[in-house]
Amino acid sequence: MLVTHWGLSGPVILRLSAWGARYLASSDYKGTLLVDFAPDHHIDDLKSVLIKHKIQFARQKLLNSCPMELGLVKRFWKYILDREGLDGDILWSSISNNLLMSIVFTLKHCSFTVKGKGQFKDEFATAGGVPLSEIYLNTMQSRIHPCLYFAGEVLNVDGITGGFNFQVMGVCSGN
Repeated sequence: MLVTHWGLSGPVILRLSAWGARYLASSDYKGTLLVDFAPDHHIDDLKSVLIKHKIQFARQKLLNSCPMELGLVKRFWKYILDREGLDGDILWSSISNNLLMSIVFTLKHCSFTVKGKGQFKDEFATAGGVPLSEIYLNTMQSRIHPCLYFAGEVLNVDGITGGFNFQVMGVCSGN
């Protein structure tokens, strides 16, 4: 997953949007996305990592000392601190255990509001189309309108990136 200046992107987001295309369309592209930025750590383990780091690096500024175990780049660590309303210039020694738990919760259950389609108002992954039950798969001819043929993204087949993909076309046509 890529965290960009305009939102979330990358293969994970594209796959997620493909799997959730019908839901997104029915909800007018509004909802909440929860992300676990520390999937290899249990909440209690994360809390222990932060407490240990606080003790070991008490005199260092928050922004300049991100726990290595988290595997976060400095800019993303700053984002987490900003999201929690924490000034990166304060010292680790001044952070309460409640604030540490707040950071842990943000890392494990970071919520993002989905407010619509992308900045260009188009979508990469879609769902819907002509049901496969309404076509002859060997010829792609309509079962309803005999002189009508379909190909490509107009068919209701969801691939990893949404829509009708060419691997499915090969299987449908018997190639």
